[in-house]
Amino acid sequence: MADLIEEDELPKASLFKRWQAIARATILFVPPIISIGCAITVGYFTYMIANKKPPADIATLAVSILKSGDASPEMRDWAADALGIQTDIRMPAKSIQR
Repeated sequence: MADLIEEDELPKASLFKRWQAIARATILFVPPIISIGCAITVGYFTYMIANKKPPADIATLAVSILKSGDASPEMRDWAADALGIQTDIRMPAKSIQR
């Protein structure tokens, strides 16, 4: 049959062994949690910056520049950039049919 072991016969875990077990668990689990948290934070701020709308006064100024007939090309480019309008799109050449 199985021998019974009394509690007095079991070796007690030393303070160093307990500390070592906690340190190993911490080293194993904490870095991935920190990495995931940092990735979520970076993703959030990237999303917020990418989807930020221009302030109303800048948008109003940009629209008035685009409506103006005597605005310079540089001012029109700035206004288009401020509103997020893509202006460098090239249309494909139309083929001439005979």
